[in-house]
Amino acid sequence: MLISVILDNYNYSTYISQAIESVLSQTYTKFELIIVDDGSSDGSAEIIQSYAKKDNRIKPIFKENGGQASAFNAGFAACSGDIICFLDSDDYFAPNKIQEVVKFHHSGYEYVFTDHQAVDQSGKHIKDTLKRYKCDGHNLFLVYYMSKYPGNVTSTISLKRSLADKIFPLPNESEWKIQADDVIVFQAAMMSRAKFLDKKLTFYRIHDANGHYGQKRNSDYLYELMKKRNRLKANALNKMNLPRFFLTNPYNLLIEIKTHALFSKELALYYLKVVWFEMDITILSKILVTFQILKKLSKGSS
Repeated sequence: MLISVILDNYNYSTYISQAIESVLSQTYTKFELIIVDDGSSDGSAEIIQSYAKKDNRIKPIFKENGGQASAFNAGFAACSGDIICFLDSDDYFAPNKIQEVVKFHHSGYEYVFTDHQAVDQSGKHIKDTLKRYKCDGHNLFLVYYMSKYPGNVTSTISLKRSLADKIFPLPNESEWKIQADDVIVFQAAMMSRAKFLDKKLTFYRIHDANGHYGQKRNSDYLYELMKKRNRLKANALNKMNLPRFFLTNPYNLLIEIKTHALFSKELALYYLKVVWFEMDITILSKILVTFQILKKLSKGSS
């Protein structure tokens, strides 16, 4: 089974060697490394070329600057793997990352994301404030109504080719110059069962030049983000050929809940919010669904 790793880079010459080395040193060796340089001006291109000359598994792509979504699209267009992993050039993989992810994709999961370990500029382990969504189930209702994010940072995400073919090319490239992992996560989580692999298989670097982590966003930015995410949801529903009334049927929501092998109090509260504040259903239906959610919670994880 061939694995494609899409490594996107823009002016991270300080870190990109470690990212590349972390892929080349994987215990699973049947991979191709697609490195997309998005118009860097800091010497990244020379570093990438030097690695490509030494290892024919590396496929470099040099393009004009267009942002993260355009880099992902360029990388996907050039890859041929059965599974696609993503890696930002300031992050790096644990040596067994691909080997562990392949096991779950091989067992049938189309969308897998792992835990991560935050590190500083020098690679020292540090704490971060990102919440982990420990999920093993479908999330269509939660994503559609609550914009729940069943995923993690870009470098933890992997997709089976069958799912990636539905998601790519990513739409509206110019809207997603940063935070383009949203485009992948929202569509993947609506179209397939999400699997959280509770292992720190990615090292997520926190530094002064992070494009998203730690950035304070004003209300205008957040409002535009909300609109973009809702366009993604509509796009995903169209790709699934799924009518809007599917999401107004409480029976469908209960079936989704049953797919969750991990069902926490937090997850139950999200579904209760959907039922009571988002879905246009009768009070009796709300009460009956609430009973089933609490019953599922009392049984714990299945």
